[in-house]
Amino acid sequence: MQIPRGCLPLLVWGAFSFSAEIALAQPEPQVNASRFRESVSLDVNNTVLKKMGSVRDYLTEQQWEDAVKILIQISDEYGDSLYPETPGRYLRVSEYCQNLLAGFPPEAIAIYREKVDPRAKRWYEEAIADSSQQPLINITEQALMSSYGDDALNLLGERAWEQGQLAEARSLWRKLIPRTASDSPVYDAGLFHYPDTDLPVPEILARLILVSFFQGNFRQADFEFNQFRTKFPEATGKLAGKEGNLSELLAEILADHSRVSFSDQQGEFKTFAGHQTRNFRAAEQLDVGAIAWSFPVPMVWSQEYTAKPAFGLRVPPGLFPVVHGEHVFFNDSERIYGLNWKTGLPAWSQDQKSSPILYPSASHLVSRLPFRPVVGVPRYTSTIAGGRLYARMGSPVTSVAKDERLGLFSDLVCLDLDQGQGKLLWKISSSQLREQNFVWSFEGAPVVSGNRLYVVLHRGFPEVQTNVACFSADTGEMIWNQKICLALRSIEEGVNYISHLLLTLGEDHLYLSTDMGAIASLDTADGKLNWLVTYASQDKTDRDELSNHMKMGLVPCLYDRGILFAAPQDSSQLMAFDAESGLLLWQRPWPEQIRNLLGVTQSTLVVSGNRLFGLDRETGRITWKTGYHDPEGYGYGRGILAGKSVYWPLREEILVVDTEQGYLKQKISLRKQYGATGGNLVIAGNQLLVAQPRRLTSFGIEGHVPVNESNEKISALSRKP
Repeated sequence: MQIPRGCLPLLVWGAFSFSAEIALAQPEPQVNASRFRESVSLDVNNTVLKKMGSVRDYLTEQQWEDAVKILIQISDEYGDSLYPETPGRYLRVSEYCQNLLAGFPPEAIAIYREKVDPRAKRWYEEAIADSSQQPLINITEQALMSSYGDDALNLLGERAWEQGQLAEARSLWRKLIPRTASDSPVYDAGLFHYPDTDLPVPEILARLILVSFFQGNFRQADFEFNQFRTKFPEATGKLAGKEGNLSELLAEILADHSRVSFSDQQGEFKTFAGHQTRNFRAAEQLDVGAIAWSFPVPMVWSQEYTAKPAFGLRVPPGLFPVVHGEHVFFNDSERIYGLNWKTGLPAWSQDQKSSPILYPSASHLVSRLPFRPVVGVPRYTSTIAGGRLYARMGSPVTSVAKDERLGLFSDLVCLDLDQGQGKLLWKISSSQLREQNFVWSFEGAPVVSGNRLYVVLHRGFPEVQTNVACFSADTGEMIWNQKICLALRSIEEGVNYISHLLLTLGEDHLYLSTDMGAIASLDTADGKLNWLVTYASQDKTDRDELSNHMKMGLVPCLYDRGILFAAPQDSSQLMAFDAESGLLLWQRPWPEQIRNLLGVTQSTLVVSGNRLFGLDRETGRITWKTGYHDPEGYGYGRGILAGKSVYWPLREEILVVDTEQGYLKQKISLRKQYGATGGNLVIAGNQLLVAQPRRLTSFGIEGHVPVNESNEKISALSRKP
């Protein structure tokens, strides 16, 4: 059964006693799960735990001065460490302290403000004088409950709105809505509400309705508007550059859906899953024709050694191409290839004899096989940003066996595409990150924002540890390195292990599913942990299962309009979180291994494994499912969303399925007509690229692949749950 936490965006309406209406719009009540034993070790400071105990004692005795004094000390000295707000959910200490202060009685808040207002006032005046952002951030992180906290939240929300960061604007403005006694106990520190703002609350609520609307959440915007119009029919204010009755201004805007454009339907395939939010949807449905060209990819050792997976194929479809201009790029552990996606010829050349290999530029020695056994599924990803290509190269092993004789290092490389036709700009080797004779490995390809790139680091000894590091995108110089967690090693020390963790980037925040019991949110500016949640991890030790691509997926978090979806590979749960706070919105057990979170439409989350599923985005309820029960017809590779359809590859065909209703529109034959297999799908211009285990094949718009549209077969495939 699903375990919903509730639809967090609607919590703002609880402040005005709309509980009856909200109860009709939300999922069933949450079922309290028993406390589980965490599989990860986190940096929780014992001193903070003891001091927080003293704060609780002072609150009980109503000794406000002492409670405030200790909270300020804790926030100043230990603000960046983690605090267990509830079992399984950790917040940054500084944020937890502000959340706690918001529940204090007015006399205690007055004591706090007397101590911190002078500092907050200086920051606010500096922000206004210089039009700078950092002083406002200082207020929200260190003095949010000061007299200037609400003004800082409001101004930061306006700037986020102007920059198109709608989810960030929502999270900032939401905090300005007061909490009522019916919402939660006074000292519940799970979610912040500024208790006594002098800003016009109806105007803030009207802005939140606009956020829902311009995010494309039309159903939610209509619900919120109806509540607003009932509660504040005469409220006036300024909205979207106009002044007047707020209900009338909202009605005029909400009536015109053409005002809304969806960024997830634009652009090229720049990284794994198309976009760094891991949520890409092409604007138009594809017209798939016959094969335009095909490029054989030479085998490398890292594809050859793994345990034999399903269907007798020794290698999985582990290549994930990216597109830039008229070129498509992909890599294995040793080489980066560049092709013209229109012709299949080497990039920047019309000569078939030219080399398609961009990196390394010269002949290289053949890599030796590792001495110790290797477990896992090798995959290869890259990212394009700012006219540059960033790829993770070298050994796919990320957790090196204790007595491995070879130096299994990995590299991050940066190639110049716009100016240098694939010229190497810089390279970072994991051997440079040596720490007390223990070497880090790079996980998957980085995500990039501005002139910074972010990547996951991993090591197997002396303990299994996962970090997130930030480097300069221009020079490769490290800027910060943040520890996420430690974990127990799930396989023997004498075995090399492959993983390929990928970050997700959503509105200046990084998200990581560690696949070992924890999901984390970090700030891109300084790497500070915003929140971290833990879950019951299922320890997998079976070598065959860990090396079978039909059992293990590549599933980074998926970010969509303030919601974070996660399907950790060490768990049977599919989860949705409020991305800003880490609060669980809903979760549900899954009957089979999820291998892909394919994307989100305005209302539907599409996931795949052996079969294809559509879920209600807000509740997690399965609305449709499609696929075969025969293993020969299981999903084979990563699909894509295009227009109102999802293209889902099987071993011998591609199914085209309606994303909202789940009915089968089309079956595109691959094996029967061309002897081709399925694989990872990528859109390049008007062509569909299929990255098979050993070949990249392009289907153009000329001619047509045979289509099976038998109503009998189609109806047998599509099932309502």
